[in-house]
Amino acid sequence: MYSKKRHYATPLHQRILNRTKIPNDKSKCWEWTGPVNNAGFGLIKGDANQGDLKMVTVHRAMARYMGLDIRHKEVQHTCLNKRCVNPDHLVLGTPKTRTKRIIEKHGPNFMRPKEPRKTCPHCGVTTHIVWFSRIHKDCYAGMRGKYHNKLRRPV
Repeated sequence: MYSKKRHYATPLHQRILNRTKIPNDKSKCWEWTGPVNNAGFGLIKGDANQGDLKMVTVHRAMARYMGLDIRHKEVQHTCLNKRCVNPDHLVLGTPKTRTKRIIEKHGPNFMRPKEPRKTCPHCGVTTHIVWFSRIHKDCYAGMRGKYHNKLRRPV
């Protein structure tokens, strides 16, 4: 009836490689060029031969193809590139190891706000954001009159 082969007729790893931009230097990141989810990870339809018909993230599918046991574990990128599917860049880990890897690359202050509008307008500190919270009591009292209309409930 249909002249085209169905998408699941080809193996999952072959479909991944068909939509991947592989550089000449194989040690660099292999960029996924297909669709991505809201978090920025690549998505592909699962392998019908294994009974997996839902959408799966590409890096987890590639890790499963490599032979890693990914059940109840995180597949992490050593390169911190969410679209990378290079098997050399994929490892199993925990949230602690992921945070450690990010701190090694970006430094200990990677979560602090960088924009001046996210600093406290009263004291200029970036460790707390006081627009809708009362974390820093001294700053909250100083801001009360200036930003009264932006607060959720008046004090």
